[in-house]
Parts: sequence; structure tokens; C-alpha cells
Amino acid sequence: MLVGLIFGAVACSMKGLPEEQVLEDCYQCLKKYLGTRYTIPKPTKIIRSTWYSNPYTRGSYSYRTVLADKNQVWAKDLAEPIVDQGGFPILMFAGEATHDHFYSTVHGAVESGWREAERLIGAIRTSNL
Repeated sequence: MLVGLIFGAVACSMKGLPEEQVLEDCYQCLKKYLGTRYTIPKPTKIIRSTWYSNPYTRGSYSYRTVLADKNQVWAKDLAEPIVDQGGFPILMFAGEATHDHFYSTVHGAVESGWREAERLIGAIRTSNL
């Protein structure tokens, strides 16, 4: 398995291409830069997201700004759940923007989901539910 990221104007232009063309273009790119030193087998399949054209994300991701640091706003602030009067979380937040170290990444999103699942499990175990 090989994971590749295509971004910027090229990503926008590739979103309308058929899978076979994207596979061939990526293969040619690998051969161009690595083919003189390595034998590059042609991929048999690709899986690509439609993240850029997703109407809910439009290709966005989080990033830390200088103002966030200046205003002392951290990912942990975004991750703080809304709790009821007894302290039980009624609204919790996950996603890469809420991860202290891995914002802007898929693994940050996944780990934040695990974090919130653990938070909910812990809250249920200590409550009278």
C-alpha cells in the first residue's frame, strides 16, 4: 500500500479525471522520480477521496495560527465537552482540530474520536445511568 497526497491546483484539476487517468498519472510521477533507482510496479487500483468536493468540508482542515498562540487558544479548548449540572457530558467534540499534537491529520481525527469514546465510557461508568 502506498499513500499519496495531492494538493493545491493539481488536486482541483484531478478531481474530475477518471480513476484510470489518476492511477496512470501517479504511476508516471513515481517512475519519473524513483524509476531510475527502483523498479516501480504499476498499481492495480487506487482509492481516492472526494474531500475537496464534499459540501460539508470543501477540502478544509485545521491549522494553528499565530493569533491562536497569542490568544492562548488551544486544541484542548475546542475539545472541552458541554456538561450538564452534574458534570455529565451532553455534547462532546472530536476531530483533528481538537487534537493537541496531530491537528490537520487523519490520525489526529481518529485519536480524538477514541479520546471522546473513552471520555463517554468513563462518564457512564461513574454515573448512575
